[in-house]
Amino acid sequence: MVISSVANEMSMSWADSSLGSIGMDQVVERLKTRAGFGGGFGDKAGEVVEAYAKEFTGRKPVEIWTLASINRQGVVALADAKSKRPAGVYVNWFMWQPPLFDGRIRAFHCLDISFWFYNTDRMLTHTGGGAKPRALSAKMAGALLQFMKTGHPNGPGLPEWPKYTSTHGQTMIFDNICEAKNDPDRDARKALPALT
Repeated sequence: MVISSVANEMSMSWADSSLGSIGMDQVVERLKTRAGFGGGFGDKAGEVVEAYAKEFTGRKPVEIWTLASINRQGVVALADAKSKRPAGVYVNWFMWQPPLFDGRIRAFHCLDISFWFYNTDRMLTHTGGGAKPRALSAKMAGALLQFMKTGHPNGPGLPEWPKYTSTHGQTMIFDNICEAKNDPDRDARKALPALT
């Protein structure tokens, strides 16, 4: 199984550019009542924002908001469960940011699909087209074909993509430069309320 998620899921600032200049205190207030498609973090919102800001230094407050709101917690829970089965599971986190809407659109829900199927030049509304998305798409589509043929995604174009384990949380980061990292948001995720 390949489990893929995107960095920003829903970028709040793509249609409202004013959200690009909000502060961390405003992010805390918004996350108290709503995170992604679910309820908010209540009194834990400040702790969550602080943990994500520490883990993802240099990110704008609106980016911290989206990172804390995405469903990586669910992705990891699914990968943990699947990793106990004999067949391998491979996890990736799509971080590539399209240049559209002055960069405000970010790595939104389903953006990665056009990359998996080598359609970035057909999906100009998602990628903007060009050499960079095409190059990443070639790597991702190649990995998907390799996975379908062999049961693992490793082949030319990408660094070694290790099988996921609960201990290390191996995750392939897809961006202009791809790299495998061990559980890249573990410390930040610890601040999130437990899944119910």
